[in-house]
Amino acid sequence: MDKEDLEDFVNDEDTSAECLQVAPMGDGKVAILFLLSDDDYETTVSVIFIVDNFEPSTARGVLFTSEWLTSLSASPSGELFALEATVWIWRYAGADWTRDRIGDQSMRQVWAADPGGAITVGAEGAAYRQVGSNWQPITPIGNDEYMDIHGHPKHGIYACGDMGVVHKLVGGTWQPLEVHRHDMFYGIDVAADGTIRVSGEDGVCLRIANEEVTEIEPVAALTHLAVRTYKGKGYWGDEVGINIENGDALAAFEDTGIASDLRSDGDFLYAAGIDAAWRFDGKEWKTLTLVYKDGFRLE
Repeated sequence: MDKEDLEDFVNDEDTSAECLQVAPMGDGKVAILFLLSDDDYETTVSVIFIVDNFEPSTARGVLFTSEWLTSLSASPSGELFALEATVWIWRYAGADWTRDRIGDQSMRQVWAADPGGAITVGAEGAAYRQVGSNWQPITPIGNDEYMDIHGHPKHGIYACGDMGVVHKLVGGTWQPLEVHRHDMFYGIDVAADGTIRVSGEDGVCLRIANEEVTEIEPVAALTHLAVRTYKGKGYWGDEVGINIENGDALAAFEDTGIASDLRSDGDFLYAAGIDAAWRFDGKEWKTLTLVYKDGFRLE
């Protein structure tokens, strides 16, 4: 896509911009994935920026591609991993991007925060783990689709997905955690105290502690797309914004238009809104929006 075609695409009334993911990289640095697409996603543009301290003046673009990227994560070393719909992984360690096909099943999420290597999960119970330059399959225990993955060094790595699936990674395979549900789970969080939270369709919000499942009352029966613990509190993202956990119920917290993804580096909570990246420091919010003015930049 040349510059003229790009400008026509960006300015077309059928083109929309979405912030898909904010990937913490440590010391206040983040990578942010934006996607521009037409209504049917036939034409797409994916843009990744790295930003220091959420200041737009520090933003530098590290990837511009017409491929449809859907997920972004950073490893403890700062290497970036991006998932291209739906079987390709992009890697970036500060020089050039590489691109590898990892399998045949459609992947939904890549998560690189674990020191043991990046993991991607997706359709038909498929999951792969990075071992050096290779991606090794994790032995499946079912064919239900995984939608999200998260973990904590002290408490292990968990994936969630369709038909009430919550699985813990044990060695080279999974171990089911029985929650006796059949909902679609979209987001999962493993907190520092070992509490697991899963967010799902129709307002389903569950907290799991010592294998006891507590259903948390939502603000509304909307799809809850993400959940993350930040400074000891649970934050839940749904179709209209972010809610905060208060006992066994949620309360409306911030109107982001949508909160499709939540991440944290311990110092900040990050959210992917409709067309903006959000950062919360415990008191105030900051936003970064993708704009095009003779090139992409953040404001």
